[in-house]
Amino acid sequence: MKSRNLRKIFVSVFSAVAVLAGAFSGMIPTKASLSFGAENQEVHVLKGADSEADSEKADEEAVIRIGTWYTEDNLTNLKAYLAGEFPDYNFKFEYIGKSNYEPIMDSKLSYKGAPDIIYVTGEMAEKHAMTGYFANLTDITEKFNKEARLAFGYGNAVYAVPNTSDLECIFYNKDMFSAKGAGVPTDFNSFIGACDYFRVVRKIRPLAASLKDPYGFANSALGILSANYFSTDRGSGFGARLQYGRTTFSEELQPFMKDWETLIEHEVITADMYVIDGKRAVEEFVNEEAAMIVGTPETYVAIRQERPDMSIGTLPYFSSEGEGMAIIGGCDLGFALNANAMNYDKAKEVLASLARVKGQEALWKDRPGSQTYLNDTAFNVDEAFKGIEGCYKKNLVFTPWMDWGQDLNRRVHYAFGRELQKVLLKKETLEEALAKVDKLVYEILYE
Repeated sequence: MKSRNLRKIFVSVFSAVAVLAGAFSGMIPTKASLSFGAENQEVHVLKGADSEADSEKADEEAVIRIGTWYTEDNLTNLKAYLAGEFPDYNFKFEYIGKSNYEPIMDSKLSYKGAPDIIYVTGEMAEKHAMTGYFANLTDITEKFNKEARLAFGYGNAVYAVPNTSDLECIFYNKDMFSAKGAGVPTDFNSFIGACDYFRVVRKIRPLAASLKDPYGFANSALGILSANYFSTDRGSGFGARLQYGRTTFSEELQPFMKDWETLIEHEVITADMYVIDGKRAVEEFVNEEAAMIVGTPETYVAIRQERPDMSIGTLPYFSSEGEGMAIIGGCDLGFALNANAMNYDKAKEVLASLARVKGQEALWKDRPGSQTYLNDTAFNVDEAFKGIEGCYKKNLVFTPWMDWGQDLNRRVHYAFGRELQKVLLKKETLEEALAKVDKLVYEILYE
């Protein structure tokens, strides 16, 4: 089992030395996806500069295959960039549903049928650095900061070009808050107060959210735990203690779960959210059936597509203790090079381009609110994201499960969310849920 130090990912991007011009106006994809990840395997071909090359020319051109779990609609700016930068290449995007993406890609890699460029998580990068299926990309990732290189590193090498940062926060309808006479929350108590006001007085759902996915549901608690515990000196060492069997969820985290339980008590998160998908949550928000929504950059793109006129603000996860606020975020996605790629050199050329400022800018345009991990580089943020600027400045951006160790992070993150779903559905108590998570941790570590 490999030790992994706690990382507060995405440090102080708002204080980066070089700030590049550009706002989000005109950068949103022409059509936003409300599915939040491809569900079925599909293949789409992008010809260089979107030209209709004849078959003879196509045979002569390089075909770069790219495997991804994102839908085509969420890659608009990247595809435009590739078409413009590499007019002599054809790009074949292979879309695989995220729930099946990793095992399918593992299988493709094993029989040497995988795409040339592969979207990966840090865990996938490490796994296939060990299998030898991913190429060493240290030479083209030197300008990324330590956190990003660590996220996709194994040994002394880096095995993926980092994408821009991911984030999860709360979006709110500024006009609705103003029209309904609700104050914008500034701490946990005022957040609960605003939620009670919308639900009881205005008869409007305070918060839209899809809680079907155990990972996403886990974040509803991990965001609060980041604000009230992981941000403290003691809490920052939880992951290190957990992966060496020196603590448990029950012992260390349960005392700080009271704010999460308050969300249930005040019907901020409700049992029906268990069957609501991301598309329905966005529909509730854009139709003003809900005042706020839990979301990511993809959520923001979808909202903007449906309601470009909406005035949107952002809020962090609030807590009544600790630092009192935090967001979920970090270096969650990279681009790996298949060591057995049919167009290895050309694919690496494409990845090298994505590792430069212009390539990162294209990726950033598809991820509103994000930032690049390139050293001394930052992009202007849309006004909507000013509400979480304080989290960046105070280094309150966390991906807690990444500090639980390679053996624990994915399985325990999933189990934590799955057991909390049962608490929401009143199928077990919080004590029972955390005990089951602790049992899984013990089994992984010792059996």
